Amino acid sequence: MSGVRDLFFDEFYSELERVAGEIAARDEEETKRSILADEVRDKWVPYTHDSDDREGTLISVDGGIQQSDFAYGDFVAAGRAIALIHKPGEGRRMERKVRLYVGQVYEDRDKGFIPGYVRTICEYDAAYAAARRVLDEGGSPVVLMDGSLYIGRFPYAVREYRHHPELLIDFFESITRLRTLARDNGFPLVGVAKDSSVFFLYMELLKAAVTRAGLGNLVKQLDEASSPLDLRGKMENWGEAEWKQIEPWIEARPLCDPLLVKDSTETAGYTSPLYLSPSIYYADNDTPSLYRMVDKHLEAGTAARVKEAVKGFFTAPGVAATYWKPKPKARPFRIDVLANLLGRPEAWKSHTRNMFIDPNPNLEKVLNHLGHWFCNEVEYNIPLKQADTLARFDRDLYHRKYEPFIVRRLEEAGLDVEGKRRSKREYG
Repeated sequence: MSGVRDLFFDEFYSELERVAGEIAARDEEETKRSILADEVRDKWVPYTHDSDDREGTLISVDGGIQQSDFAYGDFVAAGRAIALIHKPGEGRRMERKVRLYVGQVYEDRDKGFIPGYVRTICEYDAAYAAARRVLDEGGSPVVLMDGSLYIGRFPYAVREYRHHPELLIDFFESITRLRTLARDNGFPLVGVAKDSSVFFLYMELLKAAVTRAGLGNLVKQLDEASSPLDLRGKMENWGEAEWKQIEPWIEARPLCDPLLVKDSTETAGYTSPLYLSPSIYYADNDTPSLYRMVDKHLEAGTAARVKEAVKGFFTAPGVAATYWKPKPKARPFRIDVLANLLGRPEAWKSHTRNMFIDPNPNLEKVLNHLGHWFCNEVEYNIPLKQADTLARFDRDLYHRKYEPFIVRRLEEAGLDVEGKRRSKREYG
């Protein structure tokens, strides 16, 4: 009943005022310019895109995911993705992919991870099919993915490989297949992340600043930290001398990479690409502990396929990231590119630490494509917006149209699918 006054509004308003008061009272130390602003400007490349210098056929890719969580652990993840081929004079063509995962899932962590794997498989399979079509027609693709190319959370827990090995095999193979195709045919594979809160750039610039200050002895410790928060935790085991050395470089409010770039630059352009190391250490001269766990816990044939898929992933090229501002006042976008575009086609397993790469004309040609289609910070890119509109998986659509078919067909196949009591109450 929308006309009834909310029972909790008075308490909500009081709590909101308390929180707002705390924010207003923050120390000015938290809002001053970052100590790394000069380091950002040292890595900044002023650049205005050239819409006339665009080569290749643009392929924009996006996907959607929905899931059903039934009683007694039954779980379904439904993913779909579309790759739109934009070739002047030929109209818009598309490749579509759908993937379903069905299984019993009791770990809440897996219920969070599995849909991501399903969506990624759909997106990379659609991108591969579209790129393959353009290549077969004699064209040169420029593949534009919505989101980061970097796998920040590598599936390392053996629990996952015991529970859904086939899904993880497909996950690694779909990524490797597209990356290998891009490397072998020399076309750009690009990911655009609208919003990002990582500290890859921040930590690399911090190492440079500390080294310039004559404190290179601290770089090893900084190398072991993934973010300022992680660094503070590791500092608990440092000696007093190291504490005093690093203290001037510990900010009360460290800025994530896009915000650091936004607050430190005043022109259109991009940061020197940062070639990222894999999110887990990979040593070719010794069997990673992951392989030992897989051999121990999986049937021999499945274990061999898992290891082959993971090894293939690390044999393909890695990922480099840059932060790009299409206009002086625009918020930065994180742009990931497959590193072969920047002259680093080697296997990712040979690269074990982050490092800057010199600015590269190939990257600027990619930015010319992105800049040509840039419209505003919300829609930001017309081809990607079109892919998003077509691939987006509305929850109501899924519940009304897809889920009933899924339940009915699974029951016909012999699975006793029982809805949760909460869902029956909400939708009954």
